[in-house]
Order: sequence, then structure tokens, then C-alpha cells
Amino acid sequence: MDIRALPDALKAIMAQRRWTQADLAQHLGVSQAWVSQVSSGVRDTRMGRAIELLGRVGWEVRMSPATEEPVERREFLAAAALVFVPSASRNPYQDPHYVNKLADSLARNRYECGGIPLTARALNHVTHVGAVADISGRRLQQAVSELLYQATLVLYDAAKLVQAERTGMLALELARKAADAKAEARAIESLSRVALYRGDTARAIMYARRGLAIPELPAGRIASLAMRLGRSLARVPEHGDAARETLERALQVDGLSRFAQAATAGDVAIGLSRLGRYEEAGALLRRAADEIGEYSPLFRAQYIGRQVQTAIGAAAPGLAADRMTLLTRAVPFVSSARVNQRVQEIMRGTAQWRNVPDVSSGAGLVSRNRSVRECRSSGRLRRRCRSGCC
Repeated sequence: MDIRALPDALKAIMAQRRWTQADLAQHLGVSQAWVSQVSSGVRDTRMGRAIELLGRVGWEVRMSPATEEPVERREFLAAAALVFVPSASRNPYQDPHYVNKLADSLARNRYECGGIPLTARALNHVTHVGAVADISGRRLQQAVSELLYQATLVLYDAAKLVQAERTGMLALELARKAADAKAEARAIESLSRVALYRGDTARAIMYARRGLAIPELPAGRIASLAMRLGRSLARVPEHGDAARETLERALQVDGLSRFAQAATAGDVAIGLSRLGRYEEAGALLRRAADEIGEYSPLFRAQYIGRQVQTAIGAAAPGLAADRMTLLTRAVPFVSSARVNQRVQEIMRGTAQWRNVPDVSSGAGLVSRNRSVRECRSSGRLRRRCRSGCC
């Protein structure tokens, strides 16, 4: 039974169970007046509140694409339709389908807005998962592992690295319990990301190698893990040759989606820039930024920021100024600790060119836009982004 509005859901519950408004109010823990006003459409309520209340009577909120167009962009940016359906469990976090929808929502909103606005939501999911007494059954273990993986990426992008690592370890534990090699590799890859961000290169290398040792992985995961290994090796001067070979191997993986191709190119370029191969890195970053924009404003801002840094490394102030103009346009659309870090590094890196007008003006604009976005994400200046995640 699919119901698309909260008032209709309340009416259906009362009809199904032969309850009065007073009965329903007692089970929900609200007043009869609240039930009367909401069921008649006079009063509205927040989504989080609706999910919580419906869960008390064994119902849940699911989200599904408004269209069935099988295009990868829709997986991240599609409009979602609300569907109220009876849940098999009083605790929706024990329903694999519901948990998968939560994971999809985190992924979609992170790609669009960045991790900072989603931090509280991600930590809330982790808390709810921790309250489930027994996560048993392979489907539930797989679903919860995926949700925790997505929460790890949100926390990573928000620079909550201790929580990100802890959550990634939980995702890995559940993937292993489910005997799901793909989920295991996915969780391991996220731990490699977090370790490298924390500056623990040895651990990042260890995780990436462990992931690549898992047999029969899909092409996208092989490319991602090879890229992670290459970028980690690039941090160690004596491993420069191995890093370059590994990064090139990631680029040569066949069978990737358009999104994965663009993301792999951009992330490989970051490793190549670390190795001093600025021209090649710049070309890959330009391609990645151009192709990734239709999927992820977050990734586009990251890759444009990396283009500026590559130009700084190549001592090319004109190119840096040109890319900073683009970055100025990209930054206001996302709220990401990693993007903010890029901006800070760019400010320091371009200080040597403070007398170059285009560079100095571009740096000022980027810095001001970052500050505005940080205010929005902290609540001092709030504006909802199109997905409603901010």
C-alpha cells in the first residue's frame, strides 16, 4: 500500500486498525488535537518528526525517484517522492529496504551539497544503528554496512576523521559478517581515504593493498582502490615510480561508468600532481571538472580547486587566476571541509603572486565565498539548497 501524504497515512492507520483519533494519539505520544489537525491537512510537520512518529506504529517513510529513467545522474540528483508504507518492524533500522533508502539519500545529498550539512544526520544514523540489538540476516547486514559507508564519507568530507574511521570500521565489520566481498572492499577503500587525509600514509597504503587483494571486484572498485594506492604511494618519495605505475593502472581500467571515469581521472590527477607531473595532472583535472559537474557539484569544486593548486605547483599564475575564477563560482554551492581546506591552501600558495592583479582579486573572491558558505552551514545564514539537505 503506497500513500503519498502524511494526512492520508494517518487516516489509513486508523482505518486499518479501527482506531479513533484518540487511540492513534495515544500510540504516537501526541495530542488528539495534533492528530485531528494533521489528518485534515490543517497542520504540517517536519519530515524527521513524521518518520519518528510513524515508526512508533510500525510504519516507515520511503523515498523513490519520481521517474524511472535509468541514467546514473538520476541516482544522485533525482527528485524524490515520499511514500508512506507499513514497516515489517517497529524499528525501521531493522528493515533492509528502509536502510538502503537512507544510504541512497546520504549519497545523493553529499554529492550535491557536501558533507558539513549532513554531519548531524550521519551521526544520528550511526547512533540508531548502534541501538539495534542484533543486526542479523545478510540483507540487513549489507544494508547497514552501506549506510555506515555513506556516513563515513559524509564524516570524512566534514573532517570528522575520528568518527569517520570508527564508522568505517563498523561498515567493514558488517560487510565481513555478511560475507559480501564488494561491501568489504568498499569499506576498506573508505578507510584508506580517511587514513590518507589524517596523514597516516602507511595505513592508507595498507588498506588499499588489502582491498585490491579481494578477488572478483567490479571495475569501478578496482580503479578506485588502485587510485587510492597510487595517491598514497605518491606521498613517499622513494615510491615515486610505483606510485606512477599504479595511478596509470587505475586510468587503464575498462568498463567504468561516465561518472567513475571522470572521478578516477580527477583523483589520479591529484596523485600525478603530487609527483610533479603538472601538465598531465592539469589536463586530467580539466577533463574531470568538466565531466563531473552534471553529477556532483562537490566533486567539481574539488577538482577545480586542485587545478588551481596544480597551477601553483607549475608556477603558472595566469592559469591559477583563470581557475580561481571558476572556483569562485563553484564554492558557494557546496559546504565541505575538504573544499575549505583547498581554499586555505590556495590562499597560502598564491601569496607569492599578491602583486599579480588577476591572482590577488581571484583569491579574495574565493576566500569571501568560502566564508559565506561556512556561515550558512553553521546556521548564522541559512538557505536551503535544492535537495533540501542544507
